[in-house]
Amino acid sequence: MKVSITTKMLLSAALSATAASASAQSAGNVSAAAAPDLVVPPNGINLGSTSFYDGFGPSKPGLTIIQYARYNNFNAIKDSKGDDSASFQNPRIDVLTSVTQFSVATPINFDGNALGFDVLVPVTSIRSRFGEGGLQLRDNGTAFGDVTFGPFIQFKPHMRGPRPVASVRVAFNVIAPTGGFDRRRDLNQGSGYWSLNPYVAWTVLPAPGWEISGRLQYLYNFKTTRIANPPAIPGLTFDNGQAGQMLYSNFDVSREVARGVALGANGFVVKQLNNNRLNGNKLPDTKKSALYIGPGIHYDHGRKWLINANLYLPVAARNYSSGPQANVQLILPIN
Repeated sequence: MKVSITTKMLLSAALSATAASASAQSAGNVSAAAAPDLVVPPNGINLGSTSFYDGFGPSKPGLTIIQYARYNNFNAIKDSKGDDSASFQNPRIDVLTSVTQFSVATPINFDGNALGFDVLVPVTSIRSRFGEGGLQLRDNGTAFGDVTFGPFIQFKPHMRGPRPVASVRVAFNVIAPTGGFDRRRDLNQGSGYWSLNPYVAWTVLPAPGWEISGRLQYLYNFKTTRIANPPAIPGLTFDNGQAGQMLYSNFDVSREVARGVALGANGFVVKQLNNNRLNGNKLPDTKKSALYIGPGIHYDHGRKWLINANLYLPVAARNYSSGPQANVQLILPIN
C-alpha cells in the first residue's frame, strides 16, 4: 500500500549544489552532500488505515474481507527543518487509494492461537498540480499499487472472567514492487523496490466501554536500480539507491457512547531511523518524520460487519508531504 510521492523533495537545492561542484567531480562520483535524494520511503504504507480494536482479528478458520478507502490531500511539502520547501509553489497532490485485504485464518492453531495469511491489493489514483515558479511533479494517474502479503498469528484474547481485556496479533509482511511505475513520471503508485514490513497490533480494554489500540510497524527497504524520472546531472551516474528504515505506529483511544458505537481520538507517528542512500553513500538530512492526530468513530454491527472512520490532521512533519487525511475501514467476515 505504497505511493512514492516525495521522490524529488529539495531537488532544486540539490541540483544547484551539484551543478556548482560537478566540474570538480569525476563521473559517478558526486559527493553525498550534493547528490539529490532520489529513492525515499513511500507515504502510502499503513499510516492510520487501521485503528479501533486493531488487536482483535479472525481466530476461527475462514475468510475475512477488509476494504479500505483513503483520501490524502497533500497541500504542503516540508523540508528537513519542518518548513515549507522553497522548491515548490502551492503544491497540491490528491491521492485516492482503495485497498482490498483478504485475510484467511487457517485451521492451524497453537493452543488457541490462530495462524493466518493476508494479501492486500491496492488501486491508487494520483492527481497533482503545482504553482509556477517551482518544481513540477508529474503523476502517473490511476494504477494498481504494490501488493502486500504475509502470515500472521492472532493470539487468543486475555480474559478476565467472562470479559476479554487484551488481544494481540503479530504479522510478517512482504511488500512486492508490483505497482504502477513509469520512469517518465515523478509520482508513482509503486515504489520500485521490495520491502519487509512486520508489525504488532494490540488492543487493551481497561474498563467496560473503553478501548486503547495501537499497531507498531517496522519497514526495511531493499536496494533498487529503478528510479522515477531521474534528472540529468553532470558528474552523477545513478547506479542504485536505498530508502531508509522506518519505525511507525498507529494509535487510538475510544469510549463506547451507545450500543456498538464508539467515539475516540486516533493518530499515527512516523520516524525514519537512518538516512537514504544513493550509490551506497548516505545522504544527510533525509530522515522523514511526522505526527498526525484527529477524531474517529467505530461502529460494530454485531457479527455481520464493522466499520472505522478516521480523520487525521498534521501536527508536525519533516521531509514529508503533509496535509489532511481521511479513511474508512470496512471489516466483513465471510464465514
